[in-house]
Amino acid sequence: MQAIQLKQTFKTNVSDIYAITGDDEGLILYALEKFYDLIPSDTRDYCVQKFEGNEVNSADVISSLAYNSMFGDRRLVIVKDVNRKLSTQEIESWLDYVENINDGNVLILVNSPSIKSAISEFAVEVDCNRMSLIDYTNYIETLFKFYKIKYDRTALSEIVNRCNKDFGKINNELNKIMLYASTETLVDRELIRELVPIDTETQVFEFVYALQDGDFDRAMGIIDILLERGDKPSMILATLTMTYKRTFAIMTNDGDDDFLSESLGMKKSALFMARKKIDAAKRRTSGFLARLKNTVYYLYGLEYDFKSGKITQENALDLAITYLIGKTNAKRT
Repeated sequence: MQAIQLKQTFKTNVSDIYAITGDDEGLILYALEKFYDLIPSDTRDYCVQKFEGNEVNSADVISSLAYNSMFGDRRLVIVKDVNRKLSTQEIESWLDYVENINDGNVLILVNSPSIKSAISEFAVEVDCNRMSLIDYTNYIETLFKFYKIKYDRTALSEIVNRCNKDFGKINNELNKIMLYASTETLVDRELIRELVPIDTETQVFEFVYALQDGDFDRAMGIIDILLERGDKPSMILATLTMTYKRTFAIMTNDGDDDFLSESLGMKKSALFMARKKIDAAKRRTSGFLARLKNTVYYLYGLEYDFKSGKITQENALDLAITYLIGKTNAKRT
């Protein structure tokens, strides 16, 4: 089931084991909050135990699940990011656990495929992958109706698209919108455009497109907007690196749009626009693929230099922009 269905499900039944899977951190945090809500806030710190990473010992987790809550409430045991292969002994211990579950305690596996695989038939799966546009808009509409916010339906998709289908960002922006909007304020597309900034990733794509079009003033204006609103230079650099990596993947991969959209985490509309811009750049720039490959390596190198302390994140971003402008200008055919 989808993460946003959890709260409704809990009204009738709470299972013993849940397997949360997906790449949307916002949805994962949302799902975990629904589990936390099962426990009174004043005892929550004493009733939640977390394990994370491949060093997690299965025996420790299972021992934790055997404890009763000292307050008579549920206990949550959260296991996150265990990707290593389990030993035969560990698999057997997990199977023993599901045959002797301590009623009331809940095991929550977050992106831990190996443990999930061992006890999959006993786990309720919770999907935290990015949802479709209609799922997000339905969620927003439900919130607006509950809080009696007046809205135009065009605003719903505008919010989702500006947040690049990131559930955490959507929720943050919804909190801001509902604080701003009284019951008499109409939330429409124009209001959303004033209140909700375009997602960093989308802005960086626009920066790259502006470079490819030779519009350097617009490109630098986009960077200025990102910095002024508080985006860190390191985050902008990481997004630039990811963008050029995706561009290189689009250039060199024979997969269809569905495969590329899924593997690159891009919407099909963004994929179409990226291909269109890439084709235009290819026609006017000699050795485009080789230049693109060198650019990816150069940006990775800057990230490494920044993370290893050789240069500051500000210098790394400045060098990246200087390099990209120079390569865009060079040797037009």
